[in-house]
Amino acid sequence: MSDITDDVRRATMDMDVDLIRYSLDDDKIDEFIGRLNCIEGVMIERTGEIVELQHRDYHGKRILLKVTDLSGVTVRTKIDLGVHTQPNIRQQTRAFKIFLDAKRAKLPANTEEQVFAEKLKSLLIFGARSGRPKDVYDMCYLCEVVNKQRFMSFLHVFIIDNPEMKERSIADILKRLTRTFKSRTYMQRLRQTDANWLDVSPQKATAKIVDFVRLCGEHR
Repeated sequence: MSDITDDVRRATMDMDVDLIRYSLDDDKIDEFIGRLNCIEGVMIERTGEIVELQHRDYHGKRILLKVTDLSGVTVRTKIDLGVHTQPNIRQQTRAFKIFLDAKRAKLPANTEEQVFAEKLKSLLIFGARSGRPKDVYDMCYLCEVVNKQRFMSFLHVFIIDNPEMKERSIADILKRLTRTFKSRTYMQRLRQTDANWLDVSPQKATAKIVDFVRLCGEHR
């Protein structure tokens, strides 16, 4: 999201990485970290234990890293490692900004449409219990850049045609979203959190998401 928005308010030091045809065994993860040490003058090492992540909408492992340069400056970060389970979905190549004056690192990444669909899927699964309020403001922003026609294909893959999901239509999705956004507890969480990097009201953000999904259904 930081790269998509090019907005410092959405900057993050954490990374989410999906590996393609690569094991998530602990020894393989350590081998992966070792391969990251390819920049002269920069040392990357794992700190702490590898933690297995078991959520309904995500399975993977979390690693904590320490990055140190020749001058001794240290940055600590974390990476959530998963497995790329949708090989039929085409990724886009994004040039990620690492330093302000450095060359960009080109990596395959999810499209804006896939990002929106995955955040929407998580919100539908957890509803008012969702602990990811920042997703609402991310989705509000993405409403302005997502291609509706392309988004519909992702909506079918991740939600409508997904046997693990309950929603089978746009109407089902809208019903679930409306119920979630009517929850006083959930809306209070959106107001109290520091996740509102867009500086818009929760009511405006949630209304925009509902309107966008409704328009996507009409766009077919």
